[in-house]
Amino acid sequence: MTPYGHAWLAPGCTIPPCHPPFFLAKFGTSLQGTPMKKILVSAAFAVMVAGCASTQQAGPANAAGPVAVAPTASAAPAAEAAGGNMFYTSRQATRGNGLFRDNCVSCHASSEFAGSSFERRWRNRAVGDIYEFVLYSMPDDNPGGLPAQTYADIVAYMLQLNDFPSGDTELPPSLDALMEMIMWADAG
Repeated sequence: MTPYGHAWLAPGCTIPPCHPPFFLAKFGTSLQGTPMKKILVSAAFAVMVAGCASTQQAGPANAAGPVAVAPTASAAPAAEAAGGNMFYTSRQATRGNGLFRDNCVSCHASSEFAGSSFERRWRNRAVGDIYEFVLYSMPDDNPGGLPAQTYADIVAYMLQLNDFPSGDTELPPSLDALMEMIMWADAG
């Protein structure tokens, strides 16, 4: 069960974004002095430093913007938009399947993460939004307690369930990089 129940995948369901402030607001001072708090404070500092550094780079590197990706049915335009590279490997999705079975099936079925209701929930959203959600809210009894790569592998499995094409590069466990990958992007 998630903090919002299993209904977070239901059509029309909305949930507040799961940013670190949400996570800290939920758990408050219960993290005081814990390794997780140290990790979150370090991550917040790294994001601030990276944000300051990125504002000074207004050159061509930032001009490309987010990459739109689409399921296999329209993989050719998505592959062109992504420079021919899709964002996870078959091997990573296979690992993600095993990790999903080990960590998620006690509360979730893989069918929750595929199909039209999943697409409606995540259309025009970044892969990073899914990654961020699972990172800060799963597993329910230990949110954020798995290695970052485990979360990336599970998200790769979710992408495979939705027929997104695999490629030669693994999905990175980097929220910044994943925020550049938009799923089911509408034209225009």
